[in-house]
Amino acid sequence: MYNYYDNLLEGNQAKDLVKLLLENAGYKVYPYGYESTFSDIKNKLREKGSGDSKTAHRIRSSPDLLVYDGKTKDVMLVEVKMRRQRNETSVTIYKGEKLKRIENYREFWNDSILVIVIPFGAVFYAQKISKLETKESYNVTIDFKAIEDIFTRIKAKDMRYFRAKAYRIMEKWEKKRK
Repeated sequence: MYNYYDNLLEGNQAKDLVKLLLENAGYKVYPYGYESTFSDIKNKLREKGSGDSKTAHRIRSSPDLLVYDGKTKDVMLVEVKMRRQRNETSVTIYKGEKLKRIENYREFWNDSILVIVIPFGAVFYAQKISKLETKESYNVTIDFKAIEDIFTRIKAKDMRYFRAKAYRIMEKWEKKRK
């Protein structure tokens, strides 16, 4: 039971970190996902036998953040995942039955962006869902881009700061798990 809450807290820290990184670069960022929008029903949608409709799948797979670029007048949806892999060439986002979540993103949110936070390499990686294959393991140096290649207003000095923050968060969580 507590493992679920630990994962939720860790995921929220990753979302907050990405949110602050993007806001710092001048983007307007708003919570979007069902965890914030439909917080009172999220547990009901996770119950066995509940939420098997296409609408329920769409709600459960909704991205975490809405990002507005005031310069280009563009709106983007962003899903954030933090993973502990220590190797850029083999990052598992979902496996087994949960692999269907990538398919749900492709079906319902094909124009959204997936951001991966890992304790290695560039730390923050991003890719448009429409450009991702559905597979268990990704080589983020090939399948993804550095986040600043997609969100081009992010500055190098800010990346250094936020990478250091991400490392500290992930180190703290790693110590708690041991």
